[in-house]
Amino acid sequence: MITPRWSLPLLSLFMAINAVKVIQNGLAPPEVVHTPISLKPRCIVHAAPLDLIFVLDSSGSLRNQFQDEVDIIRRIVRHVTIGKDATRVMLVQFSGIQHLEFGMLKFTSRDELLGALDVLRHVSGITRIGGAFEFTRLHMTTANGLRDSSVPKVLYLLSDGRTHDFPKDNEQIAILRRDIPNLDIFAYGTGEYVAMPALLNYTLSTKKIVTNKNLNDLEPMFDTWKGTEICEKVPVCIKGSDKPVDLTLVIDASESLDRLFESQIQFAIERVVQNINVHYQAAKIALISYSGMVFTHFSFNNRYTNNSMVIRQINSLRSIKGVTSTDMALKEALALYTTKAHESGARPDASKLIVVLTDGHSARTPGKEAEAVRAAGINVIAVSVAGRPYVDERELLSIAGDKERVFTPSNLQEFENEFFKYVGFGCLGAELAKDSKPTIRGATDVSCDASSLTFTVRTQKPMKGMMYAQRYQDSEECVLHTDGSEREVTIKFRAGSCGLDRIPTSNGKGYAYNISVILQFHPLIMTRADTGLDVSCFYSAPVAPSEIGRSSIKKLADTQCTYRLHKYAASHCVALDARVGESLFHKWTCDNAPNYQYLVHDCSVRSEKHHVQFLDSNGCQMDDVILETPNYNNLITRKKGEIFVAQEMSAFKFPGDNNLVFECSVSLCDMEGDDECTQMIPPKCSNSTSRQLVDTRNGLRRIKRSLPAVKRGFALTLPVETRTLNVVESESMSPRDAVRYCAIH
Repeated sequence: MITPRWSLPLLSLFMAINAVKVIQNGLAPPEVVHTPISLKPRCIVHAAPLDLIFVLDSSGSLRNQFQDEVDIIRRIVRHVTIGKDATRVMLVQFSGIQHLEFGMLKFTSRDELLGALDVLRHVSGITRIGGAFEFTRLHMTTANGLRDSSVPKVLYLLSDGRTHDFPKDNEQIAILRRDIPNLDIFAYGTGEYVAMPALLNYTLSTKKIVTNKNLNDLEPMFDTWKGTEICEKVPVCIKGSDKPVDLTLVIDASESLDRLFESQIQFAIERVVQNINVHYQAAKIALISYSGMVFTHFSFNNRYTNNSMVIRQINSLRSIKGVTSTDMALKEALALYTTKAHESGARPDASKLIVVLTDGHSARTPGKEAEAVRAAGINVIAVSVAGRPYVDERELLSIAGDKERVFTPSNLQEFENEFFKYVGFGCLGAELAKDSKPTIRGATDVSCDASSLTFTVRTQKPMKGMMYAQRYQDSEECVLHTDGSEREVTIKFRAGSCGLDRIPTSNGKGYAYNISVILQFHPLIMTRADTGLDVSCFYSAPVAPSEIGRSSIKKLADTQCTYRLHKYAASHCVALDARVGESLFHKWTCDNAPNYQYLVHDCSVRSEKHHVQFLDSNGCQMDDVILETPNYNNLITRKKGEIFVAQEMSAFKFPGDNNLVFECSVSLCDMEGDDECTQMIPPKCSNSTSRQLVDTRNGLRRIKRSLPAVKRGFALTLPVETRTLNVVESESMSPRDAVRYCAIH
């Protein structure tokens, strides 16, 4: 359960798919992450086998020579023949501690090895060559790819030979020679001050030591293992050619969508075109816009043959005054695949898909034409960027034929999951892994283990500011300062510090972590762009019985309740501004124990000049135009997921007042007890829809609110209020920098 805890909008972290409305310096938009496609040419390799083990000194004294050492490794890797039956490579990096970077079975091609070397980073610390030799010996096993004694082995040390654990280095080198048959030891003396006697003790020959003075001797030392590689030509990868599709984009440009036309254009570009590869062997696209008339801007064989050209044409579209004729648009789209297929360039062997962007208010129902389209084997996805009550969802369903292919603001975050079923992302002839599929990476990642939670945020622009645990901005371990050089920042919190809750679950299957994190986009001050995120994570591990009993009882006095206004649905965007008539959802939540439920009552709305009550002491509506009695179904049935009370409302304003604050009292009741409150949830209201309202005109002046008296028959009563909502009469009156925060789902 996600419980918002502070005044900025909070985001719930459950899945990687999200629908974030981007603000100028805020969280990054969703991005599609494709599984990398590896097109390796088949090669015939002839080379003598070698097990090559690099032991890389990464101590502090060699910080400035670290890349020189890595370059030596690169030169050797480029010289020998890499392969499963040729040269296998293992790399150990060390300073005071040791780390196995990769074993001999990790990489089987030169390109893979060179790529791994590119991401090596200096470790720093003191030098323990003896410890490195011991660590390397213990990891020279068949599990790490070491072959039998018939295969030569070369341990290649890269170091200046100056160690803090003498004489362990000499002892371990002797053990290596004794335990590993057919082993030879080479060395690169790093830097200008090389301890040559030490390196000579390791290698037993100056001919096996290379320094900056004899670098030309490096490659010839490995000529024995330089074989031949005959590789076929690398195939050209055309992304999406594994599943060619003829896609028709149908955009409603009629008068009813005039104010949302730009949103449709943005969706068409960012969520459709940018997720395909426009190419004659992959995705071919046709574009139709319509109102009372239908315009085919280009078809599949037109000159718009790449993504940039298609995007440019879509951006040139303009809203068209007139009625909505979705039936005619679908009829024209069908013709492109059938009667006009020869001239349109539709391919008989490609899959067929139509994406329709409309609000569903066609002058004539398009059901008959949609059935004909689907009967021809063409898949249809219907999308509306308009939310309730401005969208006719029944018409969208008649167009798509399946609710799984109907998308409105309440489920737009799931669009890519459906869209990717019909388009390709691989290459013709390329073999992909069984689990290769595109994923949608959101603005955040969260993971946890037995003792900590790690949280990553991706921002639209490099972030200069702070990320910290709420209320712990003065604790160094709870704060991450960012300097504006990165778009991706990560912070780690330890259990028992920074307010990180680690709560054992009542079923004994693991621990639930929760923490509120503040994302502050200015290094000194909090601004409207700042974001609060309620971060949750589950760690699976057995829970001791003693912990289960302790965690399942929540103190009533610790209960916190919140009141939020949302757009599109009760689980979506937190509203900071709205237009008159726009649908908003009131949502009340409490983090109460399972045996408690709550009643929302005595609610009022205030502005600068007005103060009007709209829910009475029983929680019943006083004016159905302002708000109907809240819906308690989710609370009573306790559906899986977040538990809340909610109700939809059409945004309103008082004349001359744009800013509104809504406030209520929330009373908790022990439903397992015998108090009278158990009969008051949900409220039992009469059929009367309105009563005389009283305007006490207290206004928006901040009044210090004391805790209300506990409602009779209830265990606890808490005051809650929303953030200030700015309501304007039309979109043109909204500030240019109006911010919209959305939940991540």
